[in-house]
Amino acid sequence: MNFTEHRKTLKETVRIKGIGLHSGKEVNLIGHPAPVGTGIVFEYRKGEDKASIPVELSNVVDTSNATTLGDGLHRIQTVEHLMAAVFSVGITDMTLEIDSVEVPIMDGSSLPFLEAFESTGYTEFEERIEPIYVKNPMWVVDGDKYLVILPSETWKVTYTIDFPHPLLKGQNITIDLDRDILKNEILPARTFGFLKDVEALQARGLAMGGSLDNAIVLTQDGYLNESLRYENECVRHKILDLVGDLSIAGRPIIGHYLASKAGHALDVSMAKLVMSSVTGNELGKYKSRRIPLFNRKAAMV
Repeated sequence: MNFTEHRKTLKETVRIKGIGLHSGKEVNLIGHPAPVGTGIVFEYRKGEDKASIPVELSNVVDTSNATTLGDGLHRIQTVEHLMAAVFSVGITDMTLEIDSVEVPIMDGSSLPFLEAFESTGYTEFEERIEPIYVKNPMWVVDGDKYLVILPSETWKVTYTIDFPHPLLKGQNITIDLDRDILKNEILPARTFGFLKDVEALQARGLAMGGSLDNAIVLTQDGYLNESLRYENECVRHKILDLVGDLSIAGRPIIGHYLASKAGHALDVSMAKLVMSSVTGNELGKYKSRRIPLFNRKAAMV
């Protein structure tokens, strides 16, 4: 695995502007360099209303349609696409100033966030942290949906989706993940939805920012979009979501993931299950430390 072992922050402030998927309104997101040990922290700023929400599993408050963080009074929705990019470039310390309750949807993938981060470059710290290698099978199940992790020296994902649609029945992929594969084969995959569901959501005042510019939209038997970035772009996006959700744990969790019709709820449940197996002392030591070198000194659970 070609992952850096050093903690990392942005070299300079980066500004990202887009629209919120549900509100359809402009969102300003500003990434600031942060001192070593800060972790990833959202700083909500809207007039006099302010809140600081660290990206941690204990702050996940909703996984119904996206992954939402909260502090009891404030929420930041749809963090998974942004977090997939944060993880993939190895940023461990950064504050994210935001003036909305939702991260901008951009083009529906993690690619715009990746490009924004790489435009400014990074500052590496001397401090290192370790990943978690799973040595015993673990699983979370919800009806016919499941997410399993098997022991593996490399990070691998086998993912299957099965929607009642001729193009999405049994779509699957097995892929080994490293930084280059994440950047080139996973992060550009866009989110997807069904036209009938989008229309229903918009009738309720939701998904007002949804369009062909930021999602793959499926009709009864095809796509509204003119083209796809990958033949199996939809299942690749599910892996993107998995990467973003798992990154909230604060340490890479290495194994072979087997997923069938999984989603945000199972992703976060798996991360919590694994982290509950880490000893209290070790968990406290690495609570906000992210993206280490995968080596033999890693924790085993």
